Amino acid sequence: MPRSVAIAAMTGALCAAAGPAAAQGESYHVTLGYSGRLIVKVLEITIEQRAGANGHSATARLVSSGLLARFRKLDQRASNRGRIVGGRPMPGDFSQQNVAGKSKRRTTVDWQGGGKVEVRATPPYIDLGDPPATKAQQAAAADPLTQLMRMTLNGLPATVCRQSYRFFDGKQLYDVRMSNPTSAAANAREQRLGLRELTACDARFVEVAGFKRKQGLTRTIRVVFGQAGAEGPLVVSSVRSPTPLGNALIELDRLTVRGDDPTG
Repeated sequence: MPRSVAIAAMTGALCAAAGPAAAQGESYHVTLGYSGRLIVKVLEITIEQRAGANGHSATARLVSSGLLARFRKLDQRASNRGRIVGGRPMPGDFSQQNVAGKSKRRTTVDWQGGGKVEVRATPPYIDLGDPPATKAQQAAAADPLTQLMRMTLNGLPATVCRQSYRFFDGKQLYDVRMSNPTSAAANAREQRLGLRELTACDARFVEVAGFKRKQGLTRTIRVVFGQAGAEGPLVVSSVRSPTPLGNALIELDRLTVRGDDPTG
C-alpha cells in the first residue's frame, strides 16, 4: 500500500508533533487499532478520529513490531484538522513525519480554499516525482486522514465500494478506486468487535502524480468494511494484499465509539 495510507485506507501517512487542536465542539470520538501481519505480526496502527457539527480532526501512528522492528524501525505519525461542510469532512491542515527515518522529514499541507494549497517539507524533497502533482490536482484531493473520516462519517455499506477516493500526502497523489462489492459473513474477530453489514470490495491503488515515471503502478487489494453496531460508523475491518512472501493482512482488533455522529 502507499506509504501514507497503510490503511487504509487508507492510510498512508503518519506526524511527530502532538495532534492538532481539536475542532470546536467536537463530541464524536472513534478509536481504531489495527495489527499488520506478514506471516507474523509486524505493524501496529492506531487512529483517533474526532468530529463535531462544524469540524473534525484525527491523529494516526504506525509503528513496526515483532521481527520487523528488529530489522527496520518504523514510527510514522500524522495528524489533521478540517471543517465539516454540508455533512462532508473537508481537508484543512495535514502533517506527517517518519520519526524513525533517516531524514525525519516533516511534511505539512494546508488546503486554504479557492484552489490554493500550500505544501512545506523540512528537509525539502529533492524530487517531486515525474510528473509532480499540479496545484489543481492537489486542491481536488484530500489527505489520507480526511478521506478515512469521509468513509467513517459518510460511508454506507451500499455505496462505499462504488466510489473513488483521491489522496494527496504532500508529495504523492493517487487514487483508491473501489469496486465489486459483495456481502461478507462476520468472523469471530468481527463479531467480538460488534461489526455488522460487512461489505468486501476490490480497492485498486493507482499512481497519478508524485511518483517515479518508471512505475505508474496499479495494484488491487481486498478491503472489508463493517458497521460498528446498529448506528455506529462504517470502519475498515481488514485490508489484504498479496506479496511475494504471502498475503499481507491488516486487521482491526480494537474499536471504541463515543458520542453521536454529527452528520447524522
